[in-house]
Amino acid sequence: MIDFLNHMEAEAVAMGNHEFDYTYQSLSEQLKPKNFSVLCCNVFEKATGMLPAFAEEYRIFTHRGRKIGLIGVDTPETAGISFEKNVKDLIFCQPEPIVKPLIKLLRKSGVDFIILLSHLGYDADIKFASQVEGIDLIIGGHSHKLTKEFTWAPPFNTPIAHPGSSCETTSIIYIDLTDAASPILRLESVPLYVDTIGQDLKTKALEDSYLDELRIEMQRKVGESRVHLSRGISGGDSPEGSLIADAMRAASGADFAFINFGGVRQPFAKGPITVEDVFMVQPFDNVIEVIEMNGFMIRNLIEKAYSNESRAMDNADRGDAKDQHRINGDGIKLMVGAPFGILLPSGMQITYDPSLPPMKRVLKLTTMDGKELEAEKVYRVAFNDFIAEGGDGFTYLRDLPNHKKLPVLVRDALIKHIEDMKVIEKRPEKRVFNVKLREELFD
Repeated sequence: MIDFLNHMEAEAVAMGNHEFDYTYQSLSEQLKPKNFSVLCCNVFEKATGMLPAFAEEYRIFTHRGRKIGLIGVDTPETAGISFEKNVKDLIFCQPEPIVKPLIKLLRKSGVDFIILLSHLGYDADIKFASQVEGIDLIIGGHSHKLTKEFTWAPPFNTPIAHPGSSCETTSIIYIDLTDAASPILRLESVPLYVDTIGQDLKTKALEDSYLDELRIEMQRKVGESRVHLSRGISGGDSPEGSLIADAMRAASGADFAFINFGGVRQPFAKGPITVEDVFMVQPFDNVIEVIEMNGFMIRNLIEKAYSNESRAMDNADRGDAKDQHRINGDGIKLMVGAPFGILLPSGMQITYDPSLPPMKRVLKLTTMDGKELEAEKVYRVAFNDFIAEGGDGFTYLRDLPNHKKLPVLVRDALIKHIEDMKVIEKRPEKRVFNVKLREELFD
C-alpha cells in the first residue's frame, strides 16, 4: 500500500484501525519508505507519551496564496477492535480535547481552511462536529459509508463527506477560497469503473508486480451465488454474516457461532465466487476459537452485543442500505462502535427492541427450531479469535475457562463451506429480528 500511495503522490493520509492489523513495530518499518505525511493527533506511545515517529498532528499546505490545514484523527476504538498484542505499546485518546487547541493554533498561524481527516466513522463524525467548532470540512472513513452529497452537521453546519470503501468510488471536493470567510464547496462522487475511466498503465504495472504470483489461486472459482449477499444494516439481519457464521459452526462442530459485524467486509455479488472474493469478504487471518458457555452467559453476551446506542435511519442511511446492501430499509438501527461489537449468529434467532434500555432489549432468544436456551446447560460457542481474546469490547471472554483455538482460518472455513454448497440458491434463514427496523432485500 505504501508503494501505491507513493505512486499516487499522496500529500497526506490519516491512520485507521487496520494500520494496526500487525504490530506497531511492523507498521513503523513498513512506513519508512513513505513520501507522504501520516496525520494522527490522538495516538501516543505508552513509553514516551509522544506521537509515533512516523506521525504528525497536522500539516499546513499553501495553495494559491491560501493556507489549508489538515488534522488527522484515528478512532479510539482501535484499542478494542485490534489484537491486543498489536496495540499494547500505544494509547488511543479521545480526539476532541486534542483537536480543539490545534484549531486555535492553526488559526493563529494564518490558516484559512481546516480539514479534519477522520477515521472515527460517520456517526462519530456527526457527534464530533456537534462538539468541536472551527472545522471547515470533515473527510471521513471507517464506517464504509458513501455520501454522494455533503452531510451538514449541526450546530456549526460542518460539512462531512465519506467516500465509501475499497476504492469503489472517489470523492472529489472542490474548494473555492476566493473569499476565505465564505468558502464555496462542491462534492463530486465518482465511481471508479475501469471501463469508464480507463486504466493507468504505470499503476497497472505496479499492481501486476504484486499480483502475478497470486493470480492463479485468487481467480480459482469456489462456488456460485444466485443471490446478492451483504452484511446488511447495523442492528438488522445479515445474510452475509449468517453465511460466515454458518461456515464457522460447520468447521468447529459448535452449537452456535458468532461473527462480529465489523468483520464482515465486501458483499458477495450474484454470480461466480472466487478465492479473491472470499479474501475481500474476510481479509483477516483470524482463526476459529471455541468457548464453553452456559445459556445464561450466552444471553448476557447477546444483550451486550445489541446494547449500543440506537438512532433512526436518515436519508443517507437509507441510500447507503439501498446502494451498498440491496436493502430497502427504514426504522431504528444500531450505531457501530463502543461499547461492544454487534455479533451475528449461526444456530440461533435473536429478537430484540433497540428502543429499550441497554441490557434489557432481547425479547426472544431461541435455537433455529424455536427452543429456548437452557440457562444452566453448557454450549460450545465458536468465535473468531479476535472476539474470543477480548476484541470489540468483549474483554471478559478471554478470561473464561475452556477455550479451544482451532488451526482453521475463518476465511478457509468459508471457502470450504461455499465449496460444499456449490451453489448458494437463496439467502440464509433470517436470524436477527429488530422489531423497529423494516428490511426488504432485493437483487
